[in-house]
Amino acid sequence: MKRPELMIENGDFAGRRYQIGEAGLRLGRSSSNDIQVVDEELSRNHCMFEVHGDAGVRITDLASANGTRVNGALLGSDSVDLKPGDVIEAGALRMRIVPAQGDEPQDLNFDLGLGTSPAPGQGEALPGGGSPAKKRSPLMNVVWCMVAAMLAVSIYLVLDGFGRGGSSPVAQPQEDVEERVVEMRYEKVVANSESIFRYSMSLSSDGSLRVAIDDVPGENRHVDQTQRLGGQALSRLGEILLDADLSTLDRQYVGPDVEPPELRSWELSVVYSTYARKISIVNTQEPEAFRRVREKLEAFTKNELGVWAIQCSRAQLEDMAAECAENGRVKWEDRDVEYGNLDASVRAYREAMQYLETVNPKPPEFAEYREAMERSQKELDKRYADQRFKADRALNLSDWETARAELRILCLMVPDRDYDRYREAAAKLVDVEQRIKNGGK
Repeated sequence: MKRPELMIENGDFAGRRYQIGEAGLRLGRSSSNDIQVVDEELSRNHCMFEVHGDAGVRITDLASANGTRVNGALLGSDSVDLKPGDVIEAGALRMRIVPAQGDEPQDLNFDLGLGTSPAPGQGEALPGGGSPAKKRSPLMNVVWCMVAAMLAVSIYLVLDGFGRGGSSPVAQPQEDVEERVVEMRYEKVVANSESIFRYSMSLSSDGSLRVAIDDVPGENRHVDQTQRLGGQALSRLGEILLDADLSTLDRQYVGPDVEPPELRSWELSVVYSTYARKISIVNTQEPEAFRRVREKLEAFTKNELGVWAIQCSRAQLEDMAAECAENGRVKWEDRDVEYGNLDASVRAYREAMQYLETVNPKPPEFAEYREAMERSQKELDKRYADQRFKADRALNLSDWETARAELRILCLMVPDRDYDRYREAAAKLVDVEQRIKNGGK
């Protein structure tokens, strides 16, 4: 029996299936996850699916802010075994555990719908105990006649070609060219006679993403950051910009002048591997397809670079920082409830500080958030060191079952795969799993 798979039932990935391997399958908002979903209700690292036993699967919530549900029940700190048919909900995403492809039960007695046959026990018995003869329906007769006619025509054409001493030309399929994004530039401007706000993103051919933001005089804030994107992040950005509906839009949309003089504009330029596209919108409502891509681009910046907050006013940034800090406080108070809560607390306070990074002068809460983050980080470091000691001791004693349990706890304590701590614990866990499979060798 094959191991069940995970299938997404809604959203952009609806119908997509994922196999759950030895390394597990991680879902969240960050591109470091195996399944990245841009959803505000998801945490950066939200939940993880793991193999269990010979053909089992289980799920663990990674101390997410909004939690994970299995069949409507909210997960706690413990892992839960899953079986085909179980429904998992994380944020707006709905998933289901399904049998592996090729492992579904199959019914060999199927009806093509071209006729009816009696159900077992309902047919008329023939003399001598034989089975009743099946009558072919009129529709079936028509189908067979059509098939025979097509076959006859095909044979004639082939023989005719040989008789002429040649063959009919065969169209050669064109080789598909995989379209990809080479360069990109996106700019948003909101301006009037008193202030100007400009937000721009640009992707260079070497995979570097630059974000520049100016808000003057307004909040008098300036940001100019460049970061080289990894493979997963570049793939996600490419998916956004390869939206087929962009090709249906006009090059320019211009609305009427407004009073007092004001400018609201969006411009997107993309160079693909085989063509280029530029769309400009000035003082008019965005087409739906453009709005969808634009929002995904801005969310991408938020999830990957953390500089998106400049788009908001000072009051909005302070409100969002306070909300994150409250989440950090709750995770701190529940630090003994779930293994990942301390890491979640550190991340929440860090995000709160990022919201206020461009706010000057800094509000009094900024120092409080930093102090709380350092407190959570210090406690996390201490607990991680204690847990690592337990895992190493089990490894030294070749107590593989205990080592596996302790290493899994380490992975839950720091669930971000980009962290060296996680990679170290995960590598040891893979080795231990293999030893257990080989009988401890």
